[in-house]
Amino acid sequence: MGKTVAEWTDARLNDLATALERVPAQVTRLDVTVEHLDHVLAALAPMPAEVAVLSAQVHRLEEENRMLRAELATMERQLLQMAWGLAVALVGALGALVTALL
Repeated sequence: MGKTVAEWTDARLNDLATALERVPAQVTRLDVTVEHLDHVLAALAPMPAEVAVLSAQVHRLEEENRMLRAELATMERQLLQMAWGLAVALVGALGALVTALL
């Protein structure tokens, strides 16, 4: 009976050894993956600060764009007023010319 127990234990240990054969290779692959992810994380570390700087620049450009649009609208109103003034002056000069010719 002692021999049967020893064989049973050896067979179980052999099965366990076979099952665990792949573990070192898997651990090595996981170690390489973790190292790669550490490098990626180190490369991405300054990203939040860069995004904050870009966000501030976009906000500044939005404000500048808004101010330029307001200036453009003011200039358009002034040009329209000048155009109406010139049109009124032209109509007045045309009226004076017609009056002078009649």
